[in-house]
Amino acid sequence: MIARSDGMGSLDQHLERVAAPMALTRGADHTIVFANAAFRQLLGAPHEIALGESLADSGGSEDTSGLTALLDEAFRTGVVLRDTMLGQRDANRSALSCSIWPGLNASGESESLLIELYRTSDVELAHALQRDVAERLLVSALREQNAAEVAESSRRVAEFLMTETRRLAESLDEQLTLTAVARIALPHLGAWSIVDMVGDGRMRRLAIVHPNLAVQDVLDGVHGRWHPTANDKFGLPALATGAVQPIVADATDPSFFDGALDADVLDVLKGLDVGLLLTMPLMIGDQLIGAVTFVSGRDAGQYSPEDVQLARDLASRSSMALERARLYGECVALRVNAEAATDAKSAFLDMMSHELRTPLNAIGGYVDLLDLELHGPINEAQRVDLGRIRNSQRYLTSLVNDLLNLTHVRGGKLAYDIRDIGAFDMLAEGIAMVEPLIAKRDLTYSSIACDPPITLRGDHDKVLQILINLLSNAIKFTPEGGELTIDCLDGPDGVLIRVCDTGIGIPADKLESIFEPFVQVKVGALGAGVGVGLGLAISRTLARDMHGDLTVQSTLGEGARFILTLPKAASASA
Repeated sequence: MIARSDGMGSLDQHLERVAAPMALTRGADHTIVFANAAFRQLLGAPHEIALGESLADSGGSEDTSGLTALLDEAFRTGVVLRDTMLGQRDANRSALSCSIWPGLNASGESESLLIELYRTSDVELAHALQRDVAERLLVSALREQNAAEVAESSRRVAEFLMTETRRLAESLDEQLTLTAVARIALPHLGAWSIVDMVGDGRMRRLAIVHPNLAVQDVLDGVHGRWHPTANDKFGLPALATGAVQPIVADATDPSFFDGALDADVLDVLKGLDVGLLLTMPLMIGDQLIGAVTFVSGRDAGQYSPEDVQLARDLASRSSMALERARLYGECVALRVNAEAATDAKSAFLDMMSHELRTPLNAIGGYVDLLDLELHGPINEAQRVDLGRIRNSQRYLTSLVNDLLNLTHVRGGKLAYDIRDIGAFDMLAEGIAMVEPLIAKRDLTYSSIACDPPITLRGDHDKVLQILINLLSNAIKFTPEGGELTIDCLDGPDGVLIRVCDTGIGIPADKLESIFEPFVQVKVGALGAGVGVGLGLAISRTLARDMHGDLTVQSTLGEGARFILTLPKAASASA
């Protein structure tokens, strides 16, 4: 038996004779301060165990490594371990089991361990194994149940967020979106919400929404008088005084709503079932535009991390909906302003075109009168000057007409008479109108390469206008002796009319910009001072208005190929 020096010899003598193997250790190294005969016998150490000896160094034939690990765990956690089996049962003897009771000091820390050891019988071992299997099955079932509950909760949250997202996206109108944002709330029984917004440099309470209609009537009565104040511990004022992050405030404090400006409002608020208030910022980029505060009842308990995340998701979706509605509103305003400016420009150009035509027509008329020598003979030098005046008058008249055409085309004021048109006949008509110009510049031109049955759909006059513009440009920008070709193809996406030349070509960086108004390509002598850059802009707009397109392919110095695409006739595409 262990010698004791603490005056408890009588207790030692009693425990020494107890049949249950028991021992007492102190400290994290499990120094033995007592071990009765049954304990020593079980460990295979029948002799005296020295006082202060570690259990791991006590000797004996029994393997105590498993016991030491359990002692470490019990000492560290301070939790009682019961009926825990050590190692495995072998053919000669049953397995050891133990129970350990930690002794705690006033600070709740372990300072000693009471240990009971015993051998497990076959029946006890079977029961232990049954308990172990049952515990494992129970833990597995609980885990599966927990996983199912988590999955179901995630499904409900996802479904709720989807519903709220659809509701927030129902309209692009800013006012209707604000109304939708004002009605967001967490999906908890009795939960309600308060929405504050920043507008015109001040804070305003947008809405207070409660699921209980009776309470909502009460809140409606104070809505216009309950404003955000600097002393508020929730909503926009709380966010404005510190970091922009979620804020949880406890409204169970009787003085919580003392910042309310109106005594009647204060009485109403103190009579409500208000527990915790969770305020989420409404952000657009780095800008704070508002706050939504989710309110729970007094008995609802704390907001869980899942509640906070859901509130954050709702606030984020609300912010995106508000930003989308704001941008849409800006786009609408810009479009209205642009349309107003376009209308004003069109009206001005229309007026100026008519005002300029009158004196230009008069100039042309008087030049013709002088050329007819109705007021006396003119010499050859004067006739040359009259020709120059007539050319300038015609150029200015053409410019005025182009401006007026561009205004009408871009303003959607033109009417289209869409019908089936034979492609070959259309090309022949266009070529006939520019043949004198082709001959004058001594250009090589072969016949039209177009299968007569090919039929397109478009407005005859508008298509002819585009063709004449393309052919005129090809003639202007092709040096004398160059070559001009025109053909058409029945393509999969429509009828393609191609006008090709061997002229000066177009720089790669101008292949798209030449279709903008007033853009000219000046390359060499042929590109200088020819037109004002309206023909191609008008032609592409006309083509697209007829559900076609006008594009270009070119290499500088090697000519250009303009491709006019127009829809096929209905019979051809059937």
